[in-house]
Amino acid sequence: MTTVEYTATMTIGKIPIGRRILEIMQEKGNAFTIRAFAERLGENRETFRQTLLGNRPISLLLVEKIADGLGLTEQRLRQLDTFKKEEELVTLLKATTRTKVMLMRAHSIAHELVETAFGSTERGFAFNNLGRAQYLMQQFEDAHESWKKALFFAREMQRAFEDTRLLKIVSENLMLTSTRLKDYGGANEMLQFVERTAADDPNTLGMIAYARMVMYGDRGNLESSKKFAYESLEYFRKTNNMKQIGYGHLNVARIEYLSGNYEASVKVLDSVFDSILDCEDILVGAVKEYVRALIKLHQYETAIQIAEQHESVIKQFPDDWRKLQVMYTVLKDDPTYADNIAMDLQASVEGQTLACKCLFEYYVKRGDAESAMRYYELERKYSRDNSEFYDREGF
Repeated sequence: MTTVEYTATMTIGKIPIGRRILEIMQEKGNAFTIRAFAERLGENRETFRQTLLGNRPISLLLVEKIADGLGLTEQRLRQLDTFKKEEELVTLLKATTRTKVMLMRAHSIAHELVETAFGSTERGFAFNNLGRAQYLMQQFEDAHESWKKALFFAREMQRAFEDTRLLKIVSENLMLTSTRLKDYGGANEMLQFVERTAADDPNTLGMIAYARMVMYGDRGNLESSKKFAYESLEYFRKTNNMKQIGYGHLNVARIEYLSGNYEASVKVLDSVFDSILDCEDILVGAVKEYVRALIKLHQYETAIQIAEQHESVIKQFPDDWRKLQVMYTVLKDDPTYADNIAMDLQASVEGQTLACKCLFEYYVKRGDAESAMRYYELERKYSRDNSEFYDREGF
């Protein structure tokens, strides 16, 4: 029902060496209090405390002694041993085009970094990055679990050091998987928690409103869903991020369509269309929403004009291009468009089902029972749904 741009930046959990040491000490338990550890190292307790707080310089010799006392190498303590892998991971996940091989490599590196991580910050960012790789591989349940683990460490960072960097990022990520998986256990508590920590962050607040929009939509409460769709759009407008603003408009247009307000849906898209011409993935969604709202308004000529004007872009997105072909059967009163998709072995099952549904309705309206039954039987081989083809979830 909804789409939102994933905007969380990839940030490696680099922190001051004193805090890094404190985090690992806390992880190791009571035997590593500042007093106890300072005594074992032969250091003055207060001097050691001030050093870890960053109020005194720390020598390489002391770093080596601390690393040995923690059972780590000096390279591991300073995170120097994972630098190249982290750098490669960021490059892979930020790539404009990602192949399956690239994503598998990213997943492998992210998993290795989770296994070698120490301390709340490094562990938290490692799980966040693993979740990112899993999300891009469409392993949504695994990503959700990784981000829940990252959230635990993010809360530790906030509690111990008032550091909310990771908390904002991972909370947005969890909203993505929660809405996709329709897993809303504890969602309100989490959303309220993030709201309190992100009062001055319009992007995060927009994501929170988006999550609530999806939650209410899934429960069938379109009025509340619409309220949060508009609220989300208002927050995204403050980010000056054209992709987020574009998705905000797209979500509002979809809610208006589902509410039967087709003219409002068209108006919302009209207001943003010229601004998203360079955002091809958003543009494709906008064209599809525009065309199906115009179909409802019986403005077929305008719909054809909009669709044909952007065909070159839509063809780059095969699933969306096939859906547009199905709509051409209605717009151009020509069943061959949908028939080509129904028989296309490269099309998804959903795409073929939509095409059969369209053709069944097409021939029923023309009194051609034989043709209608043929596509009815073909549709039954895929799935059954009593809604019009362009009202179906996922169209």
